Amino acid sequence: MTQPLGRLLEQALDGEPAPRDEIDEVFRRADKLRRRRLQAAVGAGVAVIAVIAAAGYALTTTLLPPGQQRDAGRHDPVQAGAPVRPVAAPQATRTAAPPPSIAADPVLRLLAPIVEGRQERIRPRPPERGNGWRQYSVTDRDGTPRGTVTVAVYATGRDFCFPVRAGSHRCARVAWAPGGVEYVRYDDGNDRDWQARQTTARRTSDGRTIALMATGEHGGDTAAAGKPGLTGAQVERLATDRRLFDAFGRGEDCFGPSSGACPAFKVPLPSPKDEEDGTGSR
Repeated sequence: MTQPLGRLLEQALDGEPAPRDEIDEVFRRADKLRRRRLQAAVGAGVAVIAVIAAAGYALTTTLLPPGQQRDAGRHDPVQAGAPVRPVAAPQATRTAAPPPSIAADPVLRLLAPIVEGRQERIRPRPPERGNGWRQYSVTDRDGTPRGTVTVAVYATGRDFCFPVRAGSHRCARVAWAPGGVEYVRYDDGNDRDWQARQTTARRTSDGRTIALMATGEHGGDTAAAGKPGLTGAQVERLATDRRLFDAFGRGEDCFGPSSGACPAFKVPLPSPKDEEDGTGSR
């Protein structure tokens, strides 16, 4: 080999390992290449995480109102290790219980939904009750009196005669309601001081008879002021309701020993004694 060629080969092989170390050097270089690639991958992952965090902060600042941003930045007791207070479970909505007077009075329980549906109130009116009768006051929502509702129950015989308004000995023509209930309506709006809507109904299966009357407030300046708190149709509906017959105790009877305490009706019922004597309504 000539001297110029030798120098040229020395320059080309400068920095190369000796022939016996070539294999080891290849593995060392491959290991360095893997380490560089791993470091590059880790660096790229960190950069991606930083970008995501920055984007999230930017979106929070842009989209949330200022008040919610402050709430989001407040101290979190869970992260700080503070004790977590249990959150009370929402309670089920409770239906308002009826007043004690309504809950304890089966008659009033039937009357109250009809009266209160007219945006009025009904409450016991002293003297509230007796053997075979009940009496209630009706008022507007603001407390203005709207008259009285009176209910009484009677034990009548098979040959009971519904009276006519004129007070003669003739019997009134009856109408019929479902469940074998016969009835007569007596509505009188001519008396400005005592307008009345009355229905008398009799259950034919046992002869039990209901008289229900709604009257206006006494002493009204106008006929409108003395208008009863229930319509004639509502009085009829209530008086012919079979549940009203059973709302009184089994032994209650306004024809009984305490009949003198029973309230007066616009068209009173003839008592069994009156019917026997033929003296008409009492």
